[in-house]
Amino acid sequence: MTRALSLLLTPALLLTMTAFSHGGVPREGSSAPLVPQGLNYTENPVDVPNPDRGFYRANDGMVVPVTGQGSGTVNVGNSPVTVGGAVVNTRISHIYFDLRNYSSNTFTSRGTRYTASYRAPANVSIQSRPGDSPPYAYATHFDYWRANVLPTWPRGTSQPLTADALAYIRAKLQEVRNGNGVAMVRFNYDGQGYSWVSVEHPQDGYMDRSVADIEPDKATVLQHIAQLKPILHEFEDVIMGVDGGFFGPWGEEHSTTFGTSPQAYAWLLNALLDAVPDSRSITVQGGAFLSWYNAKYHTHYTFENIDKIPPPKAGTPEARFGFFNDSYAYGEDEGDNYPDDWGSLSEGAGWPGSPLGDADSYDRGRLMTWIRKQNNLYGGEAQGDATRWNTYPFVAWEAAYAQTVYLNADYEDSVHDRWGDFTYTKENVMQKMTNAYEEPYRTEYATFDPVYDGRTGAEYWRDRLGYRLVLRDANASGWVKQNGTLEFDGSIQNVGFGNIVNKKNVSVVLRSKADGKSYTALTKLDARNWRPDLDSRASNTAAYRDLSFAIDMHKFGKVPVGDYDIYLKINDPKETTPNKRSIQFANNGEGIWDADLGANLIGSTTVNAANDIPITRIKPGNGQVGLDFAIASANGKGYSVYLKKAAAPGPFTLYRNVNYNSKGVHIKGLTNGTQYFAYVQRNAGGEISRTETVSFTPGHR
Repeated sequence: MTRALSLLLTPALLLTMTAFSHGGVPREGSSAPLVPQGLNYTENPVDVPNPDRGFYRANDGMVVPVTGQGSGTVNVGNSPVTVGGAVVNTRISHIYFDLRNYSSNTFTSRGTRYTASYRAPANVSIQSRPGDSPPYAYATHFDYWRANVLPTWPRGTSQPLTADALAYIRAKLQEVRNGNGVAMVRFNYDGQGYSWVSVEHPQDGYMDRSVADIEPDKATVLQHIAQLKPILHEFEDVIMGVDGGFFGPWGEEHSTTFGTSPQAYAWLLNALLDAVPDSRSITVQGGAFLSWYNAKYHTHYTFENIDKIPPPKAGTPEARFGFFNDSYAYGEDEGDNYPDDWGSLSEGAGWPGSPLGDADSYDRGRLMTWIRKQNNLYGGEAQGDATRWNTYPFVAWEAAYAQTVYLNADYEDSVHDRWGDFTYTKENVMQKMTNAYEEPYRTEYATFDPVYDGRTGAEYWRDRLGYRLVLRDANASGWVKQNGTLEFDGSIQNVGFGNIVNKKNVSVVLRSKADGKSYTALTKLDARNWRPDLDSRASNTAAYRDLSFAIDMHKFGKVPVGDYDIYLKINDPKETTPNKRSIQFANNGEGIWDADLGANLIGSTTVNAANDIPITRIKPGNGQVGLDFAIASANGKGYSVYLKKAAAPGPFTLYRNVNYNSKGVHIKGLTNGTQYFAYVQRNAGGEISRTETVSFTPGHR
């Protein structure tokens, strides 16, 4: 609070002091002292669609063709969908590129399925279970089906990706680029899960597993990744991240020989680190990361001590890995399913030979601690019956702890509906919860943010997923010379669960209030430093992040004199459009967001001429002030006075209660004790010149 007050008071005090120094004439300088901008610094609890965060739409019908144009429609990132009763404008398309046609092991369609109605021919003797006799129990038919029916299913061919295949992938990513969204990309060899048998028949047995290896050989997988590398770089601007993929049914990295091999994950992730642009993350499951990390650094971390892995340093390979959780918030740590948590967080703990620790070594809390330290993409698909983990208020607290960035909007409705049925009130949110993540364990309370009081849990999730930026303070140069330095001091708060993971350009845009032309300069600000806090409330000033910059005016180009609005534009360094995929603040207030610019209003200023008409004297009086300058016409022909109160956020306006004389101008009708800014403009046959902007307070001499 002390800092906030100083920001508000200091500019006014500085201006007053400046007005009295040197006979009332401001010191020569390139810009005025900072002025509070008077914007609305409160959060508006509505959906603010932004890139690289939020609910996503799954696009899993993208079968990459061998010849032809293929099929499948991509959600381009601007389609509304209802999640738990909350309307969401999605910006992420999760595209599953199915490479089934490029592996001799992959089924290209499903033949005779092994279901509850399947029976082997009557004349076939089934010896799977000693003592079985006709009619044979359902589970005893599986061996016959697998040996005699499964091999008849049609399969692809292990081969390089064709020209049509590569063109198809490019075309789908171009659809995303043409829209206003981004893509999470996954490549797999079994996009429909044809290799997965999922039949529950309690009286005859239970089948829920992969029945075949579906990946091609290692050389073919690596060849495919090498072929995809140029495309991933070409569309870096719209790729949010890349799933590890490639192994297992649906590319979910489990069940197959490669999908349970630490050695395979080591070469797969090395290949992806090379193919995926350095600016983009690769999402994997815990076992895949542990396998790669141990091979890279000759360590032997397991699920028992994964939380002890040092937090990654920026720029290192390990810093590029996020986590995709295909059973988000359903992971068990105890009970009947221990440690089987539906193959989400613990994926890899049960691999053959227990290379990453035996089953009992898996600890959900330790893995969640590792995820938090990664400070990267985290998300996936919520599912399952009500548990502590996927139910309010714990689910929202854990999302902030793990810094959750994105979730599937279409899966699973039962979980989303529970969130939608939850009323977000202090009484409902402030429940005791034991923090199971970091020793010493202690009792925690979820943070109640009064901004969402009375809304639904689904609305809170919609808005808090990923990053969410609120401007909390703004002070800008009241004026700046064309050859001067524009200064800004402010603060911003990320009230979302997660981070800005991908690097963004943070640029300042000056837009003329006279003709609407804009001028842009890049700052050195890094939006990835605007990290969230477990306490997202506005009262938590410790969570405010620095938003200050000083920009030499020449970086904007040749900026004409005049009044300008100041905007902050945040977008990808390789964005090819003028306003798409830009980050919007969540502030209340009209005119904060400008969709045409793709930028957020943070203040206003006046640009003065570098060397124009100097003010030689400021003489405040009773309700008036005299400004002396080298006037060319004592009757004031061609001259105009522009005035504003120093504390007013609006633009300068033409002021007519003036008299001109041989020394300059006499401005009347002013309020004693009120600080003003003013400048004088001359129009000599269309040639515009002006004085610098000066400050004064009538009633003082």
